[in-house]
Amino acid sequence: MDKLPVLDFVPSKSKEPVLLKPPEKLRWTFSLRFWRQIDFFGLDKSQPKWFVSLLDKLKDLSDKEIENFISDAAEQNNWRYHPINWNQKNIPIQRKDLDWLDTCYRENPEDYPILQFQISKSLGRVVGFWDEKNVFNIVLLDPLHNIQPSQSHSYKVDPCSPLSCNYSSLLYDIDALKNQDLCVEKCGYKDKLKDFPSSSNYTNVVMHFLDDTQKAELDSVIDNGYSHTEIMLLGIELAKDNNS
Repeated sequence: MDKLPVLDFVPSKSKEPVLLKPPEKLRWTFSLRFWRQIDFFGLDKSQPKWFVSLLDKLKDLSDKEIENFISDAAEQNNWRYHPINWNQKNIPIQRKDLDWLDTCYRENPEDYPILQFQISKSLGRVVGFWDEKNVFNIVLLDPLHNIQPSQSHSYKVDPCSPLSCNYSSLLYDIDALKNQDLCVEKCGYKDKLKDFPSSSNYTNVVMHFLDDTQKAELDSVIDNGYSHTEIMLLGIELAKDNNS
C-alpha cells in the first residue's frame, strides 16, 4: 500500500509539504484523540487562567494557514515551533514512552516528528504531531516547560501530576474502597461495591441553578436529614396541593 502524504514540519527544496486541500483554505485544526496526562505533564498545578490562555492560542493558530506558517521562519520562532530534541539534558520522557500512540505514528519519527509550540514564554508548551490528514494531534500539554528543560532554568524539571475531574476521582475512590476490608464482620457492602458500576440502572437528571440565598436554604434542609430527591418530591406535592 502506498504511503499517505505527510505534512513536513520544515519546508525545503528537496521535500515540499504535501497538502490535501488548496493552501489558501487549509488552516490549523487540532485533535485531542492522543492527548494524555502523565507525570511531569499533568495539570494539577495549572490555574484557570492557564486554560483560557491555551484556548486563546489554539484559536489564534486556527486562523493561520499551515503553508504560510511553516514557510515563515519568523512566525515559527515567535511560536517557538520546532521538533522535540530527545537528547535534551534532563528531558523526563522519550519518544518510545508515548506508548498510547498508534505504532504507525510512534515508530515513524521521519514522517511524524513530535513538535512543540508555545502558549507563552511563561505558560509552557503544547506537544504533538501532524498526521496524514494535516491535523495537529495534541499529545501532551506542558505547562511547566518540562519537555525541553532549559539552561537558563538550570535544566530543572518541575514535578506535576495528572489532574482528575470529579467523576474520575469518584471512580478512583470507589476502586480504593473495593480493595479495603473495613468491616469487622461480613456486612455485604464490600460485595456490593464490587458490582459497581451497574449498567442496569436508569435515572433522570435535573439541573437547576440557585442563587446564594437559595443554596444556603437548601444546604440547611439537607443538614436536617433530607436528600435532594426528597426535597424535590416534597416541593412537587406542595405544588399539587396548592393547585387542587
